[in-house]
Amino acid sequence: MVNYTQFSPRTISTEKAKLWNPSKTLEIINPDYDCLTCVGYAPSRGRRCRNPIRADNRALITRTLDEIAYLPPNSPAVMSRLRGIAGPALCVRYHQGQAETVVMQWQRKIPLLKPQIGEQKPAKPVQSSRLQEPARDRRVEDLRDQLKEMRDAIAKLREEIDSPRHQSQECEGPEERAVKDLQEEERKQRRSEERKREARRKESERLEKGRLEKERLEKECLAKEKREKEEKQRREREEAAANERIRQRAQKVREEREREKRKKEQKERKEWDQLWAKYQERWAQFKASASDIREGNIRDAIPWPVKSGLYRDAKDSNVKEFFQKAVSRDEDMAKLMRKECLKWHPDRRCTWLRDAQLSDVDKMMVDMICRVVTELLNGSARRSSEFLG
Repeated sequence: MVNYTQFSPRTISTEKAKLWNPSKTLEIINPDYDCLTCVGYAPSRGRRCRNPIRADNRALITRTLDEIAYLPPNSPAVMSRLRGIAGPALCVRYHQGQAETVVMQWQRKIPLLKPQIGEQKPAKPVQSSRLQEPARDRRVEDLRDQLKEMRDAIAKLREEIDSPRHQSQECEGPEERAVKDLQEEERKQRRSEERKREARRKESERLEKGRLEKERLEKECLAKEKREKEEKQRREREEAAANERIRQRAQKVREEREREKRKKEQKERKEWDQLWAKYQERWAQFKASASDIREGNIRDAIPWPVKSGLYRDAKDSNVKEFFQKAVSRDEDMAKLMRKECLKWHPDRRCTWLRDAQLSDVDKMMVDMICRVVTELLNGSARRSSEFLG
């Protein structure tokens, strides 16, 4: 807290020019604490308020009081500056509405100081060797500011003098003015409470509005999530149905291919069965008419074991294919190959050729057929032994 003390004639030379002590005259220092507190009046306590004020407000008040100490108390600039510190000199919580009342109290205390000031002797100006041009410029600027503030204060005083309220206050006594000041303070407090209630009502409405807005947003979010979930389920059902249709189509295509494959296999099987039966029939005819076959056409009379039955197609690959595919799966492959081996064995050629003679090329062809049949016989026997263990 900032303490204000009495000015001594032994202070520095610049303080000798002060005309009066505003802190003492206006009773700004709280005598209970000997420091600067709120200058408002607490009706509930019947005394001056003791609440502290902010440090920046205290600095402003101290600076202003120091400046107006150089001005005459009846100067309009004094009242103008006192009006400027009335609000900062009051506590923010309770007594901001007493600023005008405090100014009026200060205004009534200043005339009581005039006789004392008249008795004082004017102080001699002290010549300071350190007073330089910047200091004079500052004083000139201060005087200009004070002149401007005086003009503003005069204008405000004229407005107050012309107002009916000011005229009525001049006719009233100190007690009536104090009562009216208290009534005015009570009205201000009531208005302050009404403003607070209105502020609380608005805050409650704001909170309620925020709550309703939050509930609305939550409902919209839940509805959006529900729609997204339903949309996702719908897409999943559609994808599942599409996949099922694709699977059914693929199954149908696969079954159709299998049917065609089985049909083709059955057709080939029937064709090979017919070729095998024809091969057996040609062998029977060949054996029955072997004595009538001449040497020139014996090549065409032999039932060659190929699909076409012609000599020109008699190759080892075609012979192997014929025996593998023409023999039915129900037949004993080893047994049939054993019979075929006896048919085509070189030592058995004389039994079915009789008086006819084969050329060297035909003999090589018969040997090739015997070799293929022997390989098939050996393969069938090997598989049978592996199956039997």
